[in-house]
Amino acid sequence: MENSNYNTKVEKFGKNSAKATTSQFFGFLLDAFDLTMILSTAPVLAVVLLPPTTALLGAFTIILSYSLTIIFRPFGSAIFGHFGDKIGRKKDLIITILGLGLFSTLTSALPTYASVGILSFVLFVIIRIFVGTFAGGEYAAGHPFVMEWTPYKFRGIISGLVQGGFSFGALLAAAIVAIFTGYFGIAAIKAYAWRYLFLTTLIPVVIALVVRLTMSDTPAFNKLKKENKIKKQPFTDLFRKEHRKDFFQVMIYMTGMFFFAYSLFAFVPTILEHAPSVFTYGEADTIYTYSLGTAFAGALFFGYVSQKIGRRKLTLIWAVLTLIVTVPMFYGAFYGAKTGNVPLTVISVLVIGFITQAPWGIIPVYLSERFQTNMRSSGVGFGYSSGIFIGGWFSIYVPLMHDYLFKSIDTPTNIWFSTAMLLMIGAVIVGVGMYLSPETLGTEITDDHNIKNIEETKENKSVSEN
Repeated sequence: MENSNYNTKVEKFGKNSAKATTSQFFGFLLDAFDLTMILSTAPVLAVVLLPPTTALLGAFTIILSYSLTIIFRPFGSAIFGHFGDKIGRKKDLIITILGLGLFSTLTSALPTYASVGILSFVLFVIIRIFVGTFAGGEYAAGHPFVMEWTPYKFRGIISGLVQGGFSFGALLAAAIVAIFTGYFGIAAIKAYAWRYLFLTTLIPVVIALVVRLTMSDTPAFNKLKKENKIKKQPFTDLFRKEHRKDFFQVMIYMTGMFFFAYSLFAFVPTILEHAPSVFTYGEADTIYTYSLGTAFAGALFFGYVSQKIGRRKLTLIWAVLTLIVTVPMFYGAFYGAKTGNVPLTVISVLVIGFITQAPWGIIPVYLSERFQTNMRSSGVGFGYSSGIFIGGWFSIYVPLMHDYLFKSIDTPTNIWFSTAMLLMIGAVIVGVGMYLSPETLGTEITDDHNIKNIEETKENKSVSEN
Protein backbone atom coordinates (compact mmCIF):
# COMPACT_ATOMS: atom_id res chain seq x y z
CA MET A 1 0.00 0.00 0.00
CA GLU A 2 1.28 3.47 -0.90
CA ASN A 3 2.31 5.84 1.85
CA SER A 4 -0.48 8.42 2.23
CA ASN A 5 2.15 11.10 2.75
CA TYR A 6 3.80 10.35 -0.60
CA ASN A 7 6.26 13.08 -1.59
CA THR A 8 4.38 16.00 -0.01
CA LYS A 9 6.74 17.20 2.72
CA VAL A 10 9.41 19.69 1.74
CA GLU A 11 11.86 19.30 4.61
CA LYS A 12 14.60 21.73 3.57
CA PHE A 13 14.93 24.85 1.47
CA GLY A 14 16.68 23.40 -1.55
CA LYS A 15 17.03 24.04 -5.28
CA ASN A 16 13.33 23.61 -6.07
CA SER A 17 12.31 25.90 -3.22
CA ALA A 18 14.74 28.55 -4.46
CA LYS A 19 13.46 28.22 -8.03
CA ALA A 20 9.83 28.48 -6.93
CA THR A 21 10.64 31.58 -4.88
CA THR A 22 12.51 33.18 -7.80
CA SER A 23 9.70 32.31 -10.20
CA GLN A 24 6.99 33.94 -8.13
CA PHE A 25 9.15 36.87 -7.04
CA PHE A 26 9.69 37.90 -10.66
CA GLY A 27 6.14 37.06 -11.70
CA PHE A 28 4.74 39.26 -8.99
CA LEU A 29 7.44 41.84 -9.71
CA LEU A 30 6.11 42.06 -13.28
CA ASP A 31 2.56 42.67 -12.04
CA ALA A 32 3.67 45.64 -9.94
CA PHE A 33 6.15 46.81 -12.56
CA ASP A 34 3.34 47.14 -15.08
CA LEU A 35 0.97 48.74 -12.57
CA THR A 36 3.52 51.31 -11.45
CA MET A 37 4.44 52.17 -15.02
CA ILE A 38 0.81 53.08 -15.62
CA LEU A 39 0.32 55.00 -12.38
CA SER A 40 3.70 56.79 -12.41
CA THR A 41 3.26 57.86 -16.02
CA ALA A 42 -0.44 58.76 -15.66
CA PRO A 43 0.21 62.49 -16.33
CA VAL A 44 2.20 61.55 -19.46
CA LEU A 45 -0.30 58.97 -20.71
CA ALA A 46 -3.10 61.49 -20.18
CA VAL A 47 -1.35 63.80 -22.64
CA VAL A 48 -0.53 61.00 -25.10
CA LEU A 49 -3.83 59.09 -25.12
CA LEU A 50 -6.52 61.65 -24.20
CA PRO A 51 -7.81 64.97 -25.55
CA PRO A 52 -6.55 68.11 -23.78
CA THR A 53 -7.97 68.50 -20.25
CA THR A 54 -6.88 69.56 -16.77
CA ALA A 55 -3.88 67.68 -15.39
CA LEU A 56 -5.71 66.24 -12.36
CA LEU A 57 -8.72 65.12 -14.43
CA GLY A 58 -6.48 63.49 -17.02
CA ALA A 59 -4.54 61.60 -14.34
CA PHE A 60 -7.82 60.47 -12.72
CA THR A 61 -9.01 59.14 -16.10
CA ILE A 62 -5.88 57.02 -16.58
CA ILE A 63 -6.14 55.72 -13.00
CA LEU A 64 -9.84 54.97 -13.55
CA SER A 65 -9.00 52.97 -16.65
CA TYR A 66 -6.70 50.86 -14.52
CA SER A 67 -9.46 50.33 -11.97
CA LEU A 68 -11.69 49.05 -14.75
CA THR A 69 -9.04 46.54 -15.78
CA ILE A 70 -8.53 45.45 -12.17
CA ILE A 71 -12.12 44.26 -12.18
CA PHE A 72 -11.03 41.59 -14.69
CA ARG A 73 -8.55 40.07 -12.26
CA PRO A 74 -11.22 37.93 -10.56
CA PHE A 75 -12.13 36.63 -14.01
CA GLY A 76 -8.52 35.57 -14.55
CA SER A 77 -8.31 34.13 -11.04
CA ALA A 78 -11.44 32.05 -11.60
CA ILE A 79 -10.19 30.64 -14.91
CA PHE A 80 -6.55 30.05 -14.06
CA GLY A 81 -7.28 29.10 -10.45
CA HIS A 82 -9.62 26.38 -11.68
CA PHE A 83 -7.04 25.02 -14.10
CA GLY A 84 -4.26 25.35 -11.52
CA ASP A 85 -6.20 22.83 -9.45
CA LYS A 86 -6.97 20.67 -12.50
CA ILE A 87 -3.82 20.57 -14.65
CA GLY A 88 -1.20 21.86 -12.22
CA ARG A 89 0.39 25.07 -10.96
CA LYS A 90 3.40 24.98 -13.32
CA LYS A 91 1.47 24.81 -16.61
CA ASP A 92 -0.76 27.63 -15.43
CA LEU A 93 2.21 29.80 -14.57
CA ILE A 94 3.83 29.44 -17.99
CA ILE A 95 0.60 30.58 -19.66
CA THR A 96 0.06 33.52 -17.30
CA ILE A 97 3.61 34.92 -17.56
CA LEU A 98 3.47 34.77 -21.37
CA GLY A 99 0.10 36.53 -21.47
CA LEU A 100 1.00 39.13 -18.87
CA GLY A 101 4.30 39.89 -20.57
CA LEU A 102 2.82 40.11 -24.06
CA PHE A 103 0.05 42.56 -23.22
CA SER A 104 2.18 44.68 -20.89
CA THR A 105 4.71 45.13 -23.68
CA LEU A 106 2.00 45.93 -26.26
CA THR A 107 1.39 49.22 -24.44
CA SER A 108 4.57 50.50 -26.08
CA ALA A 109 3.00 50.04 -29.52
CA LEU A 110 -0.15 52.10 -28.88
CA PRO A 111 -0.99 54.88 -31.34
CA THR A 112 -1.40 58.36 -29.86
CA TYR A 113 -4.52 60.51 -29.59
CA ALA A 114 -2.95 62.89 -32.10
CA SER A 115 -2.83 60.12 -34.71
CA VAL A 116 -6.07 58.13 -34.19
CA GLY A 117 -8.14 60.13 -31.72
CA ILE A 118 -10.04 58.45 -28.90
CA LEU A 119 -9.29 55.01 -30.40
CA SER A 120 -5.89 55.26 -28.69
CA PHE A 121 -7.54 55.27 -25.26
CA VAL A 122 -9.96 52.48 -26.25
CA LEU A 123 -7.04 50.27 -27.28
CA PHE A 124 -5.29 51.12 -24.02
CA VAL A 125 -8.31 49.95 -22.02
CA ILE A 126 -8.53 46.70 -24.03
CA ILE A 127 -4.87 45.97 -23.31
CA ARG A 128 -5.46 46.66 -19.61
CA ILE A 129 -8.35 44.17 -19.60
CA PHE A 130 -6.08 41.39 -20.87
CA VAL A 131 -3.32 42.40 -18.45
CA GLY A 132 -5.80 42.20 -15.58
CA THR A 133 -7.01 38.76 -16.66
CA PHE A 134 -3.53 37.24 -16.82
CA ALA A 135 -2.44 39.01 -13.61
CA GLY A 136 -5.36 37.40 -11.78
CA GLY A 137 -4.12 34.01 -12.92
CA GLU A 138 -0.53 34.79 -11.96
CA TYR A 139 -1.12 34.79 -8.21
CA ALA A 140 -3.85 32.12 -8.37
CA ALA A 141 -1.28 29.52 -9.36
CA GLY A 142 1.89 31.27 -8.19
CA HIS A 143 1.22 31.76 -4.49
CA PRO A 144 0.24 28.11 -3.87
CA PHE A 145 3.17 27.00 -6.05
CA VAL A 146 5.81 28.74 -3.94
CA MET A 147 4.18 27.94 -0.58
CA GLU A 148 3.84 24.24 -1.43
CA TRP A 149 7.55 24.18 -2.26
CA THR A 150 8.55 25.98 0.98
CA PRO A 151 9.40 24.19 4.27
CA TYR A 152 7.10 25.11 7.15
CA LYS A 153 9.60 27.14 9.20
CA PHE A 154 10.47 29.36 6.23
CA ARG A 155 6.92 30.08 5.06
CA GLY A 156 6.59 33.46 6.76
CA ILE A 157 9.82 34.98 5.46
CA ILE A 158 9.41 33.49 1.97
CA SER A 159 5.84 34.78 1.86
CA GLY A 160 7.17 38.24 2.71
CA LEU A 161 9.92 37.95 0.10
CA VAL A 162 7.52 36.86 -2.65
CA GLN A 163 4.98 39.53 -1.79
CA GLY A 164 7.86 41.98 -1.50
CA GLY A 165 8.46 41.26 -5.17
CA PHE A 166 5.42 43.42 -5.80
CA SER A 167 6.92 46.36 -3.92
CA PHE A 168 10.30 45.73 -5.52
CA GLY A 169 8.66 45.73 -8.95
CA ALA A 170 7.00 49.02 -8.13
CA LEU A 171 10.34 50.36 -6.85
CA LEU A 172 12.13 49.22 -10.00
CA ALA A 173 9.51 50.73 -12.30
CA ALA A 174 9.46 54.04 -10.44
CA ALA A 175 13.26 54.15 -10.53
CA ILE A 176 13.27 53.48 -14.29
CA VAL A 177 10.69 56.22 -14.82
CA ALA A 178 12.86 58.62 -12.82
CA ILE A 179 16.02 57.61 -14.73
CA PHE A 180 14.36 57.86 -18.13
CA THR A 181 12.80 61.21 -17.24
CA GLY A 182 16.16 62.55 -16.11
CA TYR A 183 17.93 61.27 -19.22
CA PHE A 184 15.38 62.12 -21.92
CA GLY A 185 13.56 65.02 -20.28
CA ILE A 186 9.81 65.30 -19.81
CA ALA A 187 9.25 66.72 -23.32
CA ALA A 188 10.85 63.67 -24.97
CA ILE A 189 9.03 61.30 -22.61
CA LYS A 190 5.70 62.78 -23.73
CA ALA A 191 6.75 62.73 -27.38
CA TYR A 192 8.19 59.24 -27.84
CA ALA A 193 10.32 57.91 -24.94
CA TRP A 194 7.28 56.68 -22.98
CA ARG A 195 7.32 53.73 -25.40
CA TYR A 196 10.80 52.72 -24.23
CA LEU A 197 9.53 52.60 -20.65
CA PHE A 198 7.00 49.89 -21.44
CA LEU A 199 9.49 47.81 -23.42
CA THR A 200 11.45 47.26 -20.19
CA THR A 201 8.68 44.91 -18.98
CA LEU A 202 10.33 42.20 -21.09
CA ILE A 203 13.16 41.85 -18.54
CA PRO A 204 11.20 40.19 -15.67
CA VAL A 205 9.14 38.19 -18.19
CA VAL A 206 12.22 36.44 -19.58
CA ILE A 207 13.66 35.69 -16.12
CA ALA A 208 10.42 34.23 -14.74
CA LEU A 209 9.74 32.20 -17.88
CA VAL A 210 13.20 30.61 -17.97
CA VAL A 211 12.93 29.57 -14.31
CA ARG A 212 9.43 28.13 -14.73
CA LEU A 213 10.38 26.06 -17.74
CA THR A 214 13.05 24.28 -15.67
CA MET A 215 10.76 23.34 -12.75
CA SER A 216 8.43 20.47 -11.94
CA ASP A 217 5.08 20.84 -10.23
CA THR A 218 4.74 20.82 -6.45
CA PRO A 219 4.85 17.63 -4.33
CA ALA A 220 1.41 18.46 -2.93
CA PHE A 221 -0.20 18.68 -6.37
CA ASN A 222 1.66 15.61 -7.63
CA LYS A 223 0.22 13.66 -4.70
CA LEU A 224 -3.32 14.69 -5.64
CA LYS A 225 -2.70 13.62 -9.21
CA LYS A 226 -1.12 10.30 -8.20
CA GLU A 227 -3.98 9.46 -5.85
CA ASN A 228 -6.64 10.63 -8.33
CA LYS A 229 -8.02 13.24 -5.92
CA ILE A 230 -8.25 16.15 -8.35
CA LYS A 231 -11.58 17.93 -7.85
CA LYS A 232 -13.95 18.05 -10.81
CA GLN A 233 -15.08 21.61 -10.06
CA PRO A 234 -12.61 23.22 -7.63
CA PHE A 235 -13.77 26.78 -8.31
CA THR A 236 -17.49 26.21 -7.76
CA ASP A 237 -16.72 24.16 -4.65
CA LEU A 238 -15.56 27.40 -3.00
CA PHE A 239 -19.22 28.33 -2.65
CA ARG A 240 -20.45 25.07 -1.17
CA LYS A 241 -21.74 25.23 2.37
CA GLU A 242 -18.60 23.83 4.01
CA HIS A 243 -16.31 26.41 2.35
CA ARG A 244 -18.56 29.44 1.87
CA LYS A 245 -17.88 31.02 5.27
CA ASP A 246 -14.11 30.81 4.79
CA PHE A 247 -14.32 32.39 1.36
CA PHE A 248 -16.41 35.37 2.46
CA GLN A 249 -14.16 35.98 5.46
CA VAL A 250 -11.21 36.16 3.06
CA MET A 251 -13.21 38.48 0.80
CA ILE A 252 -13.80 40.96 3.63
CA TYR A 253 -10.14 40.89 4.61
CA MET A 254 -8.89 41.35 1.03
CA THR A 255 -11.25 44.27 0.43
CA GLY A 256 -9.48 46.20 3.15
CA MET A 257 -6.09 45.09 1.87
CA PHE A 258 -6.74 46.64 -1.53
CA PHE A 259 -7.52 49.94 0.18
CA PHE A 260 -4.13 49.62 1.88
CA ALA A 261 -2.32 48.94 -1.39
CA TYR A 262 -3.73 51.70 -3.52
CA SER A 263 -3.49 54.35 -0.85
CA LEU A 264 0.20 54.19 -1.71
CA PHE A 265 0.44 53.03 -5.32
CA ALA A 266 -2.40 55.06 -6.85
CA PHE A 267 -2.54 58.25 -4.85
CA VAL A 268 0.78 59.11 -3.19
CA PRO A 269 2.26 60.02 -6.61
CA THR A 270 -0.81 62.20 -7.25
CA ILE A 271 -0.40 63.97 -3.90
CA LEU A 272 3.26 64.69 -4.63
CA GLU A 273 2.78 65.77 -8.26
CA HIS A 274 -0.21 68.12 -8.06
CA ALA A 275 -0.65 71.61 -6.63
CA PRO A 276 -0.02 72.95 -4.09
CA SER A 277 3.04 70.67 -4.35
CA VAL A 278 6.11 72.59 -5.53
CA PHE A 279 7.99 69.48 -6.63
CA THR A 280 8.67 68.78 -10.29
CA TYR A 281 7.41 65.55 -11.83
CA GLY A 282 10.89 64.03 -11.59
CA GLU A 283 11.37 65.10 -7.96
CA ALA A 284 7.97 63.71 -6.97
CA ASP A 285 8.68 60.39 -8.67
CA THR A 286 12.06 60.12 -6.93
CA ILE A 287 10.52 60.70 -3.49
CA TYR A 288 7.77 58.19 -4.23
CA THR A 289 10.43 55.67 -5.21
CA TYR A 290 11.91 55.86 -1.71
CA SER A 291 8.60 54.68 -0.22
CA LEU A 292 8.75 51.49 -2.24
CA GLY A 293 11.99 50.51 -0.52
CA THR A 294 10.29 50.59 2.88
CA ALA A 295 7.32 48.76 1.36
CA PHE A 296 9.63 45.89 0.39
CA ALA A 297 11.26 45.87 3.83
CA GLY A 298 7.83 45.98 5.45
CA ALA A 299 6.64 42.85 3.63
CA LEU A 300 9.74 40.93 4.76
CA PHE A 301 9.29 42.16 8.33
CA PHE A 302 5.61 41.24 8.46
CA GLY A 303 6.14 37.77 7.01
CA TYR A 304 8.99 37.03 9.42
CA VAL A 305 7.20 38.28 12.55
CA SER A 306 3.99 36.45 11.60
CA GLN A 307 5.91 33.17 11.77
CA LYS A 308 6.76 34.01 15.39
CA ILE A 309 3.52 35.44 16.83
CA GLY A 310 0.86 34.46 14.28
CA ARG A 311 -0.76 35.96 11.19
CA ARG A 312 -3.98 36.97 12.94
CA LYS A 313 -2.48 38.64 16.01
CA LEU A 314 0.03 40.68 14.04
CA THR A 315 -2.58 41.90 11.56
CA LEU A 316 -4.98 43.03 14.29
CA ILE A 317 -2.20 45.01 15.97
CA TRP A 318 -1.28 46.57 12.63
CA ALA A 319 -4.84 47.65 11.87
CA VAL A 320 -4.95 49.67 15.11
CA LEU A 321 -1.50 51.16 14.47
CA THR A 322 -2.60 52.24 10.99
CA LEU A 323 -5.59 54.12 12.37
CA ILE A 324 -3.27 56.07 14.68
CA VAL A 325 -0.57 57.17 12.21
CA THR A 326 -2.44 57.63 8.92
CA VAL A 327 -3.61 61.26 9.07
CA PRO A 328 -0.33 62.65 10.51
CA MET A 329 1.74 60.87 7.87
CA PHE A 330 -0.41 61.89 4.90
CA TYR A 331 -0.50 65.47 6.15
CA GLY A 332 3.27 65.37 6.48
CA ALA A 333 3.58 64.28 2.84
CA PHE A 334 1.13 66.96 1.71
CA TYR A 335 2.61 69.78 3.78
CA GLY A 336 6.17 68.80 2.90
CA ALA A 337 5.34 68.84 -0.82
CA LYS A 338 3.51 72.15 -0.45
CA THR A 339 6.44 73.86 1.29
CA GLY A 340 9.25 72.06 -0.52
CA ASN A 341 10.39 70.43 2.73
CA VAL A 342 12.14 67.37 1.33
CA PRO A 343 13.09 65.68 4.65
CA LEU A 344 9.52 65.93 5.98
CA THR A 345 8.07 64.63 2.72
CA VAL A 346 10.52 61.74 2.48
CA ILE A 347 10.02 60.63 6.10
CA SER A 348 6.24 60.79 5.75
CA VAL A 349 6.24 58.84 2.50
CA LEU A 350 8.64 56.22 3.89
CA VAL A 351 6.28 55.57 6.81
CA ILE A 352 3.27 55.43 4.47
CA GLY A 353 5.07 52.85 2.33
CA PHE A 354 5.92 50.71 5.34
CA ILE A 355 2.49 50.93 6.99
CA THR A 356 0.46 50.24 3.85
CA GLN A 357 2.53 47.44 2.33
CA ALA A 358 3.87 45.48 5.32
CA PRO A 359 0.59 43.57 5.93
CA TRP A 360 0.78 42.21 2.40
CA GLY A 361 3.79 40.16 3.49
CA ILE A 362 1.56 37.35 4.77
CA ILE A 363 -0.83 37.14 1.81
CA PRO A 364 0.82 34.18 -0.01
CA VAL A 365 1.15 32.08 3.14
CA TYR A 366 -2.08 33.16 4.86
CA LEU A 367 -4.30 32.48 1.83
CA SER A 368 -2.51 29.19 1.10
CA GLU A 369 -3.18 28.12 4.69
CA ARG A 370 -6.88 29.01 4.41
CA PHE A 371 -7.63 26.61 1.54
CA GLN A 372 -7.02 22.89 1.10
CA THR A 373 -4.68 21.56 -1.58
CA ASN A 374 -7.23 20.35 -4.13
CA MET A 375 -8.90 23.77 -4.34
CA ARG A 376 -5.99 25.99 -3.26
CA SER A 377 -5.35 27.73 -6.58
CA SER A 378 -9.04 28.55 -6.90
CA GLY A 379 -9.30 29.68 -3.29
CA VAL A 380 -6.10 31.71 -3.20
CA GLY A 381 -6.71 33.29 -6.60
CA PHE A 382 -10.39 34.15 -6.30
CA GLY A 383 -10.09 34.89 -2.58
CA TYR A 384 -7.29 37.35 -3.34
CA SER A 385 -9.21 38.91 -6.23
CA SER A 386 -12.53 39.02 -4.39
CA GLY A 387 -11.34 42.12 -2.56
CA ILE A 388 -11.38 43.89 -5.90
CA PHE A 389 -15.19 43.78 -6.17
CA ILE A 390 -15.36 46.64 -3.68
CA GLY A 391 -11.73 47.63 -3.17
CA GLY A 392 -10.96 47.90 -6.88
CA TRP A 393 -13.09 51.01 -7.29
CA PHE A 394 -10.67 53.10 -5.23
CA SER A 395 -10.33 55.54 -8.14
CA ILE A 396 -14.00 56.44 -7.73
CA TYR A 397 -14.14 56.57 -3.93
CA VAL A 398 -11.34 59.10 -3.53
CA PRO A 399 -12.63 61.60 -6.11
CA LEU A 400 -16.13 61.34 -4.60
CA MET A 401 -14.80 61.96 -1.09
CA HIS A 402 -12.73 64.82 -2.49
CA ASP A 403 -15.64 66.46 -4.33
CA TYR A 404 -18.41 66.00 -1.77
CA LEU A 405 -16.78 65.69 1.65
CA PHE A 406 -13.20 66.84 1.99
CA LYS A 407 -12.34 69.34 -0.77
CA SER A 408 -11.84 72.14 1.74
CA ILE A 409 -9.32 70.00 3.66
CA ASP A 410 -7.70 68.44 0.58
CA THR A 411 -7.53 71.78 -1.32
CA PRO A 412 -9.21 71.84 -4.76
CA THR A 413 -6.16 70.38 -6.54
CA ASN A 414 -5.01 67.71 -4.06
CA ILE A 415 -6.43 64.58 -2.41
CA TRP A 416 -4.26 63.94 0.66
CA PHE A 417 -7.05 63.77 3.25
CA SER A 418 -9.42 61.76 1.05
CA THR A 419 -6.62 59.23 0.52
CA ALA A 420 -5.98 59.09 4.27
CA MET A 421 -9.67 58.34 4.80
CA LEU A 422 -9.49 55.52 2.25
CA LEU A 423 -6.62 53.93 4.18
CA MET A 424 -8.39 54.30 7.54
CA ILE A 425 -11.52 52.66 6.15
CA GLY A 426 -9.28 49.89 4.86
CA ALA A 427 -7.73 49.42 8.32
CA VAL A 428 -11.17 48.92 9.86
CA ILE A 429 -12.19 46.41 7.18
CA VAL A 430 -8.91 44.47 7.51
CA GLY A 431 -9.34 44.36 11.28
CA VAL A 432 -12.89 43.01 11.00
CA GLY A 433 -11.92 40.47 8.34
CA MET A 434 -8.98 39.12 10.33
CA TYR A 435 -10.97 39.08 13.58
CA LEU A 436 -13.36 36.64 11.90
CA SER A 437 -10.47 34.38 10.85
CA PRO A 438 -8.90 31.53 12.79
CA GLU A 439 -5.16 31.67 13.39
CA THR A 440 -3.54 29.83 10.48
CA LEU A 441 0.03 29.62 11.79
CA GLY A 442 0.74 25.89 12.17
CA THR A 443 -1.56 24.79 9.36
CA GLU A 444 -0.34 21.80 7.35
CA ILE A 445 -0.88 22.90 3.75
CA THR A 446 0.13 19.56 2.21
CA ASP A 447 -3.01 17.85 3.53
CA ASP A 448 -5.44 17.26 0.66
CA HIS A 449 -8.69 16.90 2.60
CA ASN A 450 -9.04 19.65 5.20
CA ILE A 451 -6.65 22.20 6.65
CA LYS A 452 -5.25 20.84 9.91
CA ASN A 453 -2.94 22.01 12.61
CA ILE A 454 0.52 20.47 12.32
CA GLU A 455 0.44 19.21 15.88
CA GLU A 456 -2.91 17.49 15.29
CA THR A 457 -1.50 15.86 12.16
CA LYS A 458 1.52 14.58 14.09
CA GLU A 459 -0.73 13.17 16.82
CA ASN A 460 -2.87 11.36 14.24
CA LYS A 461 0.24 9.84 12.65
CA SER A 462 1.46 8.69 16.05
CA VAL A 463 -1.86 6.98 16.78
CA SER A 464 -1.91 5.23 13.40
CA GLU A 465 1.66 4.00 13.85
CA ASN A 466 0.81 2.56 17.27
